[in-house]
Amino acid sequence: MAFRHHGILSTGGQQVSAFYRTPDSLCVVRRDLADDSVESFSIAGAYTLTDAHNSISLGMDRRRHLHISYDHHGSSLHYRRTRTPFGIRDWTDELPMSGAHERHITYPTFLMPPAPGPLLMLYRTGTHNRGVSRLKRYDEDKAAWEDGDSPITSGADQQPWTSNAYWNHPAIGPDGRIHLSFVWRTDPIGPEARVNNVNVDYAVSADYGASWQSSLGRDLRLPITQVNSETILAVSPGSNLINQCGMTTDSRGRPHLAFYSDDPDGIPQYRHLWFDGRRWRHNVISRRTEGFALAGAGTLDIPISRPDIVVDRRDRAYVIYRGDLTGDRLVCQRLLPPDYDPDPADVRVLWDADLGSMEPVVDRCAWRDREILSMLIQRNLQPHGDGAAESVFEPVHLCDWNPAWDW
Repeated sequence: MAFRHHGILSTGGQQVSAFYRTPDSLCVVRRDLADDSVESFSIAGAYTLTDAHNSISLGMDRRRHLHISYDHHGSSLHYRRTRTPFGIRDWTDELPMSGAHERHITYPTFLMPPAPGPLLMLYRTGTHNRGVSRLKRYDEDKAAWEDGDSPITSGADQQPWTSNAYWNHPAIGPDGRIHLSFVWRTDPIGPEARVNNVNVDYAVSADYGASWQSSLGRDLRLPITQVNSETILAVSPGSNLINQCGMTTDSRGRPHLAFYSDDPDGIPQYRHLWFDGRRWRHNVISRRTEGFALAGAGTLDIPISRPDIVVDRRDRAYVIYRGDLTGDRLVCQRLLPPDYDPDPADVRVLWDADLGSMEPVVDRCAWRDREILSMLIQRNLQPHGDGAAESVFEPVHLCDWNPAWDW
């Protein structure tokens, strides 16, 4: 799923990723970027492959030890780390982190700020409509995790409806600031039981998550709730606003988001939302003609993927997606500054085959360091409501693409 963070990462000439090989085998792979050789190691376990929430996320601390968290959907913590720097074969057994708030976990998200910043893990406790996001920090000297003083967001105590903040990919700017954008989920609405994500909100931290501010630098009291959150784009209830999409920053550390929601005719369209230093600006970047509804429980069978986004050093944005408008091929759409107006001719095919329900999984480290769009690609299917897919295990690919090849 697109909300893996990190699903693939690279540093020091090596790249690492992970995927479920079978219900009892989690495969970690390491690729040498100099000669493209690949080695793998399997971690035995019992993994739930019918629930796409149970994704695998990777992180790396300042001493280059890998950390992995996996197989969560409101479950107790599953976490390991390597005993040797950048090794993939010598893992600890499953460990607690701090021991606090480690039940009912979903969406483990590792954050790697530039030095001297610590490895962080952002995660949710609770449920889709009654959730709290929390942050842990890793101390290499103690080989231990510490909890933040307060949750980052919370919709668990609101009345009469509780809610949950679903974050997009957290983005770390060149100045080390951590950017969060998120939508608020409440109970389903209407006879269709429509997924009710409301508004796109934002917060930024300059001290590794200890305190948070609005885009205009105003302090936000923790935990952030729907009452004191900064809304950067108002989206009305039941508008097919998707959660957990792409975010990045440009050369000046300004955030850019990619997501989708309904146009005035009720057709979900891809969108680009960015901060120009003074105000938030927004473009519709697709021309879809068929409607659909985000409705029902569990992971949904949706005709378009969540999008991801990267921005190069010249502030050109690249939005990556797959769906009915691409023949289920993976494509990249370029948007040029300063207005980022979409041009239908500025779309390139990255993977010229039907990828089923696959969503983009991008190596953010490779983009930051080399401006190479390196991705984990595997065709997969997603039956409606976390149903069991046909047991066909497709090949897994590590694929590199350089925008300079096509533009």
